[in-house]
Amino acid sequence: MKTFTQKLPIIIFGCMCMNSFSQQAINPTDDYFADIKVDKNGDKKLFNDAMLNILFANKVGTVFGGSNDLSITKFYASLDADDNSLAIGANFENRGDDITKKLTWILSAGVKVNANNKFATVYNDGDFLEDNIGATLKLTLIGNGIINYESKGDYRKSAVRAYQQVLDVKYDTISNELSKSASLAFEDVNKKKQELYIQMAKEEIAYIEKNEFYRYLWDHWHSLEVYAPFGENSYKTTPDIATALDTRKFYAFNATYTGNTMWMFSSGLSIFIKGQVSWKNNNTILVNNVSTKPFQTTAMGANGVTIITDSTDGYITEYDQFFTTSVLIEPAIFFFNNSIGFSPALEFNLGTYDKTNWKLGIPVSFKDKEGKPTVNFEIQWKELNTLTSSVHVVGVSANFQFGKLID
Repeated sequence: MKTFTQKLPIIIFGCMCMNSFSQQAINPTDDYFADIKVDKNGDKKLFNDAMLNILFANKVGTVFGGSNDLSITKFYASLDADDNSLAIGANFENRGDDITKKLTWILSAGVKVNANNKFATVYNDGDFLEDNIGATLKLTLIGNGIINYESKGDYRKSAVRAYQQVLDVKYDTISNELSKSASLAFEDVNKKKQELYIQMAKEEIAYIEKNEFYRYLWDHWHSLEVYAPFGENSYKTTPDIATALDTRKFYAFNATYTGNTMWMFSSGLSIFIKGQVSWKNNNTILVNNVSTKPFQTTAMGANGVTIITDSTDGYITEYDQFFTTSVLIEPAIFFFNNSIGFSPALEFNLGTYDKTNWKLGIPVSFKDKEGKPTVNFEIQWKELNTLTSSVHVVGVSANFQFGKLID
């Protein structure tokens, strides 16, 4: 059996090896620069792929917010004045907890509640209002982004590579100091290394954005969204006031495909183009924006007194139910880091409702310190057509996103 004196060199050697392993394992710089790939000509690329993954994920998550727009927070809540609805849900994505991976797809699942009169009612006087609430499911696929830095390319390349060397030295020093001062458990070493890796990437992102060391970023994504109510709407309708009300059932299902592309310039100018095709169950009450009228049932009482026996609201209209396909084209140009812009739109409707609507808008977006949109509204002038008439309106369409508050 070996004595302690005989074991001592082995223990010292083991400690030295563990210390050397700890320093090497914590240091992220070798992996960071090894992840800078070569191009098709065999030349080393300028940027780390993981850094670009973080950069593009942040950029596609800062588009102007509507209920149909892209959100990458874990949870979201959106109050949309356009369709008077409150949407609440969660996002699931392919990256999991590793933000250095490319953001490829997001699955959003939640519920949408009609919010008439500024209140979303789901339960009233003992009844669950299943026609007022429905499930939403949206799948978004995100393409491969492009970073363009060719304008003043040589200067930008040399400046970025010089800063990468600064990061190399800085994080070598940080890793060495951590190895000397901290006794990390074996399972914590990789976690700390990943944290430093991400920190390096974010510092490089901040540097190239602050100094405008790219010309523009380009990316694109596609979404398919389905809304299915939990129940049917009930409409009490009559073609004229002399005819008794008849109850009609309506299932307000809709589905939407959206394609988006964006150019975000380092100068603060951004261009978005949205193309959208939607399919929905529709009817004359919705298209013509018909309001209800009070209907009363009466009976003759004693001494010729008229007694109201029942009172209800109904729609006076020739009721028809039909399917509508809509095609929307909406470009938008933003200034001052996506804070204010100009956004026209054209909507073509096909089928029984075959009208064309248009909009001229000035969108405004308030963002938090991380650049994520929190409150978005748009000053709009638009033409809306019914089956028989058209109207021009000027107003404000608001969209409030609360995802950051519950992330």
